This record gives sequence, C-alpha cells and structure tokens, in this order.
Amino acid sequence: MTTVLARLRGALTNLDLGVVLLVAAAVSVLDLLEVLKDGQSDKLILPVLALLAFVWIRDRSRQGRMADQVAALARTTDGMWRVLASGDSVKSLSGAAITRVLAEARAGSDMWLFKGGTGTYIRAVTLPECIERAKRGRSRLRFLLELLDPTDEALCASYTELHRNLSQDGSEEKGWTSLGTRKDVYATILSACWYHQRNSQLLDLKIGLSNTISLFRCDLTSHHLVITQRGPEFPGLAIPRTSPHYNPWYVELENSLNQTRLLPIHRATPLSAAPTVAETRDLFVALGIPLTDEFTDADVADIARGALNRVDPYRGRVQVPVPRTASVT
Repeated sequence: MTTVLARLRGALTNLDLGVVLLVAAAVSVLDLLEVLKDGQSDKLILPVLALLAFVWIRDRSRQGRMADQVAALARTTDGMWRVLASGDSVKSLSGAAITRVLAEARAGSDMWLFKGGTGTYIRAVTLPECIERAKRGRSRLRFLLELLDPTDEALCASYTELHRNLSQDGSEEKGWTSLGTRKDVYATILSACWYHQRNSQLLDLKIGLSNTISLFRCDLTSHHLVITQRGPEFPGLAIPRTSPHYNPWYVELENSLNQTRLLPIHRATPLSAAPTVAETRDLFVALGIPLTDEFTDADVADIARGALNRVDPYRGRVQVPVPRTASVT
C-alpha cells in the first residue's frame, strides 16, 4: 500500500512537470507558426518559466522531506531492532516465571530495593536468602525497604480494605484485618533489624515508612526490576538492567524511599535469638514507632514469631528450619 501511494505521488509530480513542458512546447510551436502576434510569445514565456521553476522547487522540497522521513524511519527502526535483538525489551511475567526471576536475583544480587506493602515475602524469603548468599561470598549487601507506615491506622485500614475488595470469595485476603496488616509490617521491620544486628558487617540496611498505598510491588536488584501485584498468580513485568527503562526506575524508587519516614536503624535495641515481648516493644520505641495499647502481649508475641518465620507465603512451605524460640513472652 505504501509503495502504491509513493508511486502515485511520483506520477502526479511528473504530471505537473509534463503539463508545464507541454505548455512551453505549445507556445514555441505557435510562435514558429506565427499564430501569435509580435511580443505575445515573450509575454507567455516568462509565466511558463516561472511555473516551471515553481514545479521544480516544489519537487525538490518534496524530495527533501521524503529523504528526512526515510532517514528518521531508518533510525527508529534500527533503534527498535537493537532493543529487540539485545533483549532489552520489557518482559511480561506470570506464575513460575516471576518466581524464577526473583530466585535468580537472590542468587546473584548485591543490592535489593523493595517498595510495597507489608513485605511479608521479603522477610520470609528474600532477606534471609540474600543474607546467606552474602555470607557465602563474603560480600556486602545493600538492602532498602519502603513499607507501609504501621503507625498510620487509617492508611493500613485502607490498604486492607482495598485487598479485601479485590479478593475472591473464600480467599485468605477476605479475612485480612487492619491490625493484622500493621502486625505484618512490624514483623518485617523486626526481621530486618534482627538480621542487621547479626550481620552488620555485611548488611547495609535502610527502612522507610510510606504514607501511600499501591497495588504494585517493586523489587529492584542488580540485574532486574520486577514489578508484581498481589502474588505470583497475577501478571508481572521484568525490566533488565540493560534496558533504557532500568536507570530511570532506579532513580525513581530510591528518590521515593528518601522521601519516606526513615527509621533510625542505628538506635535499634538488642534482640535475642528469640525476641521477647519486652525486647520487641523496646525496639519499636527506640525506632520511634512504639506499639500502642491496642497491641496486646499476644499480638506482640505474634509479631516476634512472624519476624523469624521462614515460610514462603505463596507456597506454604518452610525454606529453612525455623529458629528455635523457647519463649516470646
């Protein structure tokens, strides 16, 4: 279709030029046959030459624009081809593909930047496995977390309600409560502090508390940015580091973290192998996010247990033996 249109435009351009030449020839013939009076041919030749010049200039202009368009198209096509050929395109993921990409990242990334809600998967799977890899390789690990602010009751209630409304009947999310959401966030914070105290020479930790909610979770590693939703059963995206989209997202996520309420990790109070209720309460007081009277000792005990529970929330299986907790009361 494009070729036909191009040929048609070329034919019309040639037709313009042909008409001008035909008029010029006709004037010349009439002049030779002395049909025209003296001086009339001279008067006609000038407009014909002007028309001929106009057609020629317009044709050159068209050719110049066409050359520019072809060059631009070539550059665009070449750029698109390079992106596709180098594997830099954004990839859609689902199910096992999401799990596989995240597992590969845990095996070889020295940096992890998470932005999401409660960070349940982060504390149960990602952080422990990344710590173990850093220990084996004797390398440093930069771990950045942006979580919901558990002290903002209205925010956590909105987050809980959003997920309840989106969940199907009979699903676990239908039973979520605002208090449960807040306990989950506290457990993730406790877990991160617990691992940091035992691996301070390996782990650079930063935790920020956000006052906004989103359906999306971002896991940015040294190799990929993985954007997921409420679990691996929902579609996700993977953006490799070689993609032109990776660095802007890196800047965006780190800037977002820096605008949150950053916790003073250096003020964290000591935690035993099995944190007690008193230790847990003291930790959050030191971090500036104390547990209110709404949290009973039983709730605090749940937070301490959940912090070190290495059960994959999406598979329901233990990743490694759970640390022995003789008592959390």
